[in-house]
Amino acid sequence: MSDEVVDPVTGLPWLGADSALLAAFLEPAGRTAFAQIALDRFVGLVDDLGEEAAGRALAAVAHRLEQAVAPRGRVFRLRGACLLVASPSDDALADPEGWAADLLQRLSAPVPVPPLVLRLGGSAGVAVHPDDAAPTAPLLSAVDLALYEAQRAGVGLVRRCGRAVGAGTAGFSRALARALERDEFELHYQPFVDAADGRIAGVEALLRWRRPDGTWLAAPAFLARAEQLGLLPGISRRVLEQVVRDARRWRRAGFDDLRIAVNVSTTQLLDRDLVGRLERALAAADVAFDQFELELSESTLVRDLGAVREALRRLRGFGVGLTLDDFGVGGAGLVHLPRYPLSKIKVDRGFVSDVPQDHGRAAIVRAIIAMGRQLHLKVMAEGVETEAQVGYLRRADCDQLQGFLFSGPLPPEALEPLLRQRYLRPDLFAQGAASRTLLLVDDEENVLKALQRLLRRDGYRVLSASRVSDAFELLASNEVQVIVSDQRMNDVSGTEFLGRVKELYPRTVRLILSGYTDLATVTEAINKGAIYRFLTKPWDEEDLRHHIREAFRTWEGLQ
Repeated sequence: MSDEVVDPVTGLPWLGADSALLAAFLEPAGRTAFAQIALDRFVGLVDDLGEEAAGRALAAVAHRLEQAVAPRGRVFRLRGACLLVASPSDDALADPEGWAADLLQRLSAPVPVPPLVLRLGGSAGVAVHPDDAAPTAPLLSAVDLALYEAQRAGVGLVRRCGRAVGAGTAGFSRALARALERDEFELHYQPFVDAADGRIAGVEALLRWRRPDGTWLAAPAFLARAEQLGLLPGISRRVLEQVVRDARRWRRAGFDDLRIAVNVSTTQLLDRDLVGRLERALAAADVAFDQFELELSESTLVRDLGAVREALRRLRGFGVGLTLDDFGVGGAGLVHLPRYPLSKIKVDRGFVSDVPQDHGRAAIVRAIIAMGRQLHLKVMAEGVETEAQVGYLRRADCDQLQGFLFSGPLPPEALEPLLRQRYLRPDLFAQGAASRTLLLVDDEENVLKALQRLLRRDGYRVLSASRVSDAFELLASNEVQVIVSDQRMNDVSGTEFLGRVKELYPRTVRLILSGYTDLATVTEAINKGAIYRFLTKPWDEEDLRHHIREAFRTWEGLQ
């Protein structure tokens, strides 16, 4: 391989756009595993330390990878902080994802760059030749798309390409290149609502590709490839033009307070003419800057580019809202947040899914909301799909909600009836907090019915559940002040249940009503504050009513 072009920074062979070097390696190697590795936050490293120090760090990483795949494997320099690792070893072929994860683990060891010691990380896309793709050009595209999926999912992850993607990359690229000229891209809009009353606060513009066969593709399935093909600037201009046209039509229809959120990439923000082009388009359409929100990925913050910060400051100065999307999963440290003039953060759907009964996720969501308050940011929860999630998020003081419970993405003509309606699912917001709501939890139906008959005479709003999972659903959807739970239930004990309730709903007053007495367990729960009082079965009606009244007085005294 005497014709190799050597990268002066790393000493690796430059692969570039010429795949002949790769083909020469594959001919004797045969079946081979490939991992395309991109170092995370490398651009920020260049900004902070300078190109010379960042280059030494990259060279150290390259040497470490070469050692890992020696003697049969090879490492190539692709572009930027992106390296291609190839290995025909049995271990790599038996478990390509595990092999790539091991390479990332090797990268995480401290890298000495005197006088500093750096800790680097990376993401990896994996493909196997010829299983996933062949010849070399589709192989490079396949592993590149796999890397994109890994980076989109988070930081430090490994993804293997889908075999169909690798095999059909060339045809996919040709169809994508024609899509722009054939006007096959469309915008759908998904509403988000005010958590106080369900009023539509705005809509998020989501790009869709309507392919000639009638199928639809969402933006993540094709944008990375569009960027590789140089199509992203044209697609971005088309999106901007369509959003401005829709905003003008909605403004003339009387929806002049409707905010429109648009996703933007780091590449778009590096376009020096973005702000000027947006200003000219809005002025021509008589649409205000403050009707728009731009949604940024956490990777934009991680890269910490001065040019991006400057563009965002200019946009914020014009009144454009700036939203950090999928907060919590993209690897952006909290240190980055104050550097950007953000106006809102979106809690990732992964934290929202089990928030009514998962203490860990609930704690994260509450912490994000509290942080948003301190930084004067609005907080939106995405992926809201159940009434219980709405109830919990509202009581946690979340500002806005988005999800299929309210509406999925819709084409503009289908969206407009909802805009005229103004409110989505008003039934979820009309349930005012009852002055005195009591929750009864017992796995014996006859006990629940007897308690309901007894306690309703005192004017309480009485809810009941025979399973703990149902109880959590009711707690999330209703403002409950007092809970009375049996101790011996089929799924968990009453003390365990009320201990979890204490973490999720600390302002509730919690009582045990049981004929089974485990003094040590109950005493421990009382000492930890999980239980306010222990009552016994069979109960004395007047005595029980008295204790419930006292529990509500206790709750009122805590407010």
